[in-house]
Amino acid sequence: MKNQLIFLRFGYVLIIPLLLLLSTCSLPQTTELPESRVATRIALDWNRLLLELEWHTPGYRAPISARMFAYTEMAAYESALPAIPGNKSMDRTHPGYLRQTVPAENYHLPVALNTAFATMARAFFSTAPGPYFEKIQRLEAKYILELRENTDAVGIQTSIDFGRQTAEAVWRYALQDSIGHDGVMHNFDSLFVGAKRVGCWKIDTHQPIAPLLPHWGEVRPFAVDIYDCKALPPIPFDEHTGSAFFSEAMEVFTVGQSLTAEERWIAEFWSDDLPGLTITPAGRWISITTQALEKSQLNFPMIMETYLKTAIVLNDAAIAGWKNKYIYQIERPDAYIRRNIQTNWKPFHSSPAFPSYPSGHAIFGAAVAEVLSLALGEQFEFIDCTHQGRKEFMGSPRKFNSFRSMANENAYSRLLIGVHFRNDCEEGLRLGKSIGKQVAGIALHDAIVASVSLK
Repeated sequence: MKNQLIFLRFGYVLIIPLLLLLSTCSLPQTTELPESRVATRIALDWNRLLLELEWHTPGYRAPISARMFAYTEMAAYESALPAIPGNKSMDRTHPGYLRQTVPAENYHLPVALNTAFATMARAFFSTAPGPYFEKIQRLEAKYILELRENTDAVGIQTSIDFGRQTAEAVWRYALQDSIGHDGVMHNFDSLFVGAKRVGCWKIDTHQPIAPLLPHWGEVRPFAVDIYDCKALPPIPFDEHTGSAFFSEAMEVFTVGQSLTAEERWIAEFWSDDLPGLTITPAGRWISITTQALEKSQLNFPMIMETYLKTAIVLNDAAIAGWKNKYIYQIERPDAYIRRNIQTNWKPFHSSPAFPSYPSGHAIFGAAVAEVLSLALGEQFEFIDCTHQGRKEFMGSPRKFNSFRSMANENAYSRLLIGVHFRNDCEEGLRLGKSIGKQVAGIALHDAIVASVSLK
């Protein structure tokens, strides 16, 4: 895997062609009913608002954001099921979740979907600053007002009730996962005692912050067996000059000494780990998904499936990533470099308060790239405008030809920014890809062959 990250044009291209063909053929792009087009607009608008909410609400870090999106997209998907014949409820695979029902003659898709999103947003962002919480109310009211014009009063109220009841059922299911559900109020664990040996991550004396979510590996996943999502052992820790570990640190140090304009752009373009300044690294891939779906013009069932799988894979990737981080507890490059290469060295951006191996950014990107590549194609020309107009950092839009090339550049950015070793990034890509393949292959509708092994 040597030099995998520098030569970004060599992406992962191992997706199973047969599964892609079956998925594409099973969902023909037909002319949609007007209410399906409205529902697509509702899904896109709510996902944009969720990004704004996670950006500005205290306590939302990448794993917490990923979990929020997973349960919110689950509620949205379940509220839309009466309008998607042949799709399966998640009550089949998620014991403890109780599916709600609604009379078909009084069901109106956009109303139910709008209400489900609004209910979940209020539940997850009850602590959002006032102006942002009010945006939830305004967006919900906007669509209710628009939809009242063409829907009878009984259908409106019945669908509102169904959307709310569905979201509340999902929320009750989410409450069963106590470790994950309380995370937003307890980001940092000052009681966590890490390994004491040299080379293990410790609280940075320059920025003494307690470890972030050290028990997140115990959160309930949606689709994968976390015990099967094991990172490969990292390069053996070694402080001797010329060792493999020393060479990894020297690479970070050397690259950081003379970043080109392009490399600085890449480093800042993908940073997304600055609470209050950017969305989270998990939210970034929801932003990418939203932009890609808007460009793709997929039909409504595929819009819902893609959002759901993207959110699920982010949730499960976060759990697997954090579990492995705290198993190995590898220190960040800055600690190693200051001790062995240059005492006053600093990374381009400050290191996060949790262990280095494997890279969370790399896991998120590789996992979502598998889902989006299956849904939208191996080659998908795309300009990411997530940070367009930002003045605080270099966020100018960048163009890509595939989601895997985006994931590779995203991983590589962590080496450029000085917070990860190459081994962190490469293992994050490998682990994320494995998780992504599993989630991408989930059959949500009966037309797709569900027995294909993606491991």
